[in-house]
Amino acid sequence: MKEGLSGLQQAERVGTLNRRHFLKRAAAASGAFALPYLIPASALGRGGAVAPSERIVMGGIGIGNRGTADLRSGILREADAQFVAICDVRKDRREAVKKLVDEKYGNADCAMYRDMREFLAERTDIDAVLIATSDRWHTTASVLAMRAGKDVYCEKPGSMTIAQGQAVVKTAQRYGRVFQTGTQRLSESNFTVANELLRLGRLGEVRKVYAHIAGGTSANMNRAWLPAEPEPLVEELDWNAWLGPAPWRPYNSHYVHGGWHGQYDFHTSCIGEWGSHTFAQCHVAMSFKLTSCNSFWQFGHFIIF
Repeated sequence: MKEGLSGLQQAERVGTLNRRHFLKRAAAASGAFALPYLIPASALGRGGAVAPSERIVMGGIGIGNRGTADLRSGILREADAQFVAICDVRKDRREAVKKLVDEKYGNADCAMYRDMREFLAERTDIDAVLIATSDRWHTTASVLAMRAGKDVYCEKPGSMTIAQGQAVVKTAQRYGRVFQTGTQRLSESNFTVANELLRLGRLGEVRKVYAHIAGGTSANMNRAWLPAEPEPLVEELDWNAWLGPAPWRPYNSHYVHGGWHGQYDFHTSCIGEWGSHTFAQCHVAMSFKLTSCNSFWQFGHFIIF
């Protein structure tokens, strides 16, 4: 302060400088807001793009070969869907999905998670999830996702047991979620035409319907354990999480790389694997939509396509 100023004058001088500084900053800020603010047309839904507010934000749980096919041929091709995160107990799967998604969107935004509980709790922005684990996880993952407020598309079979299927139905009812499972035969044109011909009586009197099972598969399931191998690091593969609701058994790499097929604890055999398509098709063709084998049809918020 300049010499000769009283204490009161010094205080007034400081207050004046502070007010001037504030007003200058305010003026500069208001000028900045007055400048044109450029918003990409895509953010407004122009130019054929879908506005962010209209997009379905999606994540994935357990995305291997089948789930990757769902991403490539379905989700990533839809303009109104945005895939933002992958949760998988296998590091190689997480990284492969992230690479695929980031290349599609031209960024590095796809997040990776190992723990499903963390994924579902943290990602409140996600509207729906793709679940493409092996059979043993379908029900548990679907129930947890719906409890977390997510709609679900789950690869078939939707459950391994009748009780599990009932749990899925009750959870969707209680939490008001949409559950969809992949019984595509109900919407494929050749099958829908055949079903309609049957209902119109063009096929004559039908007394018995057969549901076929894909060749090379069996209903006989293996209950024997494979020899134990050293478990990998948890970051590479969380074996306990991979087992999930299945009974514990020692780690063997063959299980993880497709060898879970045909194992009683992990698989529904050809009955659930292919019967999910053919049994449902036969029930619908015969107008038995409300039978226990196809109970998902009972509720409007369930979709089977």
